[in-house]
Amino acid sequence: MQNSKTIQSEIGGYISTVIREHFGKGPTSVFVIVKPPFVIVHLRGFLSPTEKILLQKNEYRRVMEIRHLLIEELKPDICDAFSRASGEKVESIYSDWHLENQTGMLIGVMENRDAAAEFEWQSNATQKALQESVVEASRKAEKKPESTELFWLNDRTLLIERTGFLVEIERELIRRGLAEELKQVKRPLEKRLLLKETQFPELLKRDIREIFLDWEFSTDISYILVLLEPSKHS
Repeated sequence: MQNSKTIQSEIGGYISTVIREHFGKGPTSVFVIVKPPFVIVHLRGFLSPTEKILLQKNEYRRVMEIRHLLIEELKPDICDAFSRASGEKVESIYSDWHLENQTGMLIGVMENRDAAAEFEWQSNATQKALQESVVEASRKAEKKPESTELFWLNDRTLLIERTGFLVEIERELIRRGLAEELKQVKRPLEKRLLLKETQFPELLKRDIREIFLDWEFSTDISYILVLLEPSKHS
C-alpha cells in the first residue's frame, strides 16, 4: 500500500473530478480517511446549481433520486479508483447526503477483511454501552441486528457496521422494487431514534456534527458514519 497521504490525495482528487464532471460543480473540500478495510470520503460544499433550484421548489426527493442514480452508475468506477489507490480491492460503495448542509459521504469497503488496521478505542464510554445504544435504536426501527461492530477511524469519526437487521415486511418491499423508497423512510427514522431515543449522544460526551447512513439490502449490511465536533478540551 502507498503512503497514506498519497492515497488520500489521489482519492480526494479523483472524487472531486468525478463529481465536477457529472454534477457540473465539485465540492469545496474533500476529506479522506483510509483505514483498512474502509475508505471514507466526506464532502463539503457540494450542491449543484440545478439541485439548488430544485430544492427551492421543495424537490428534495427528486434531488436524492438523481444522486442515487448517478452514484449507482459510477460505483464500479469508484471501486476501481479506490482499489488502485489503496492497493486493496474495494468491493462495495455506500453513500448518503445532507442536502441542507451541502455535505455527503462515501464509504468504500475492501474485500479483504484480513487487511484490517488496528482500531484504537477513542471514547470514555465503554464499547459495550455504545454498542447497546446502537442495538436499541436498531431494535426500535426494525429488529436487533445479528452483529453490530464499532470502529473508531480517528477521535472524531466513528463507523458502525450492522448485519442481519431486515424484517420480513422490509424484504417484501425490496422484492417489489421499493428499496429506494424504503431508504428514504428509514434514514430520518434511524437518525432520530439514535439521537433522541437512546443514550448514544450522552455516552459520547461530545456534540454530534452529522450522521450518515446507508444500506446494502442484498447482503443485509448497513453502515452508520458518526462525525463528532472537536473536544472542548482539545
